[in-house]
Amino acid sequence: MADPWLKFYPTDWRSDPALRMCSLASRGLWIEMIALMHEAVPYGHLLVAGRSPTDAQIAVLAGAPSDQIPELLGELEAAGVFSRTKDGVIYSRKMTRTAKKAAIARKNGKNGGNPVLCKSKDNQQSDNQKATDRVKPQKPEARSQIEEGEAKASLSLAVDHKPIDEVADAVMAYRATAEKLGWPIPQQLDQPRRKAISGRIRDAGGVEGWRIAIEKAASSEFLGQARPFSGFGIDWIAKPANFKKIMEGNYDDRRSSRPDHRAITRTDALRDQLDVAGRMRKTSQPNWI
Repeated sequence: MADPWLKFYPTDWRSDPALRMCSLASRGLWIEMIALMHEAVPYGHLLVAGRSPTDAQIAVLAGAPSDQIPELLGELEAAGVFSRTKDGVIYSRKMTRTAKKAAIARKNGKNGGNPVLCKSKDNQQSDNQKATDRVKPQKPEARSQIEEGEAKASLSLAVDHKPIDEVADAVMAYRATAEKLGWPIPQQLDQPRRKAISGRIRDAGGVEGWRIAIEKAASSEFLGQARPFSGFGIDWIAKPANFKKIMEGNYDDRRSSRPDHRAITRTDALRDQLDVAGRMRKTSQPNWI
């Protein structure tokens, strides 16, 4: 699991000529991507749950308009700010170098330290130190605590990645419909919004249930129009009461099959008037016509 903090050097950031040539919007997107790559496996690669996000998904994760992402990524790539693997995955060269150095340091630490320093005469064991080949056995409870901690870390990593992917897919489904119908388009995916959408995904039995709710709202004559009322949007749909109404069909179109009695009454009255007028024309006509 990645460290909760990131080594960030402001002087390197401000002195990088390739990055400084990019626009402010591109640099803002790059720092968002760095935050995502810090949490990715392998470290420094733009991956979410092991998958390379699309431009639209990057827009959701970074809180940026989707139509600007291709241009901003192109600007960063043209300036050589990031590189791509043979599979097209974006990665930071500096972050991957940092991860490689950290891995070497951990390996050396397990072997007793830097191998170069270990061979130095200045680091030879003292004559008064008792040489022993016996390694102190580790207590069973200590081993169990380490294994338990590693298991919790792996579980936490798996649980952390799953909601991010599901919620991002749910926002993408809403956003695709919103762009067609003129609904408000979300610009940020903050924690309260993520929590609300994740709850509705659980209520619907998965992301597919969320998509069904979006389709039902889009097909509704009332909700399907552009901004049907003030406050409508993804947050309104994600509220438990509103989501329940959508799923239960409260906003479905209902065209009654019963005849309109008022319309029938008006039709009958008009027919009677026409019959009376016709009879009057017949009686007033002269016999020679």
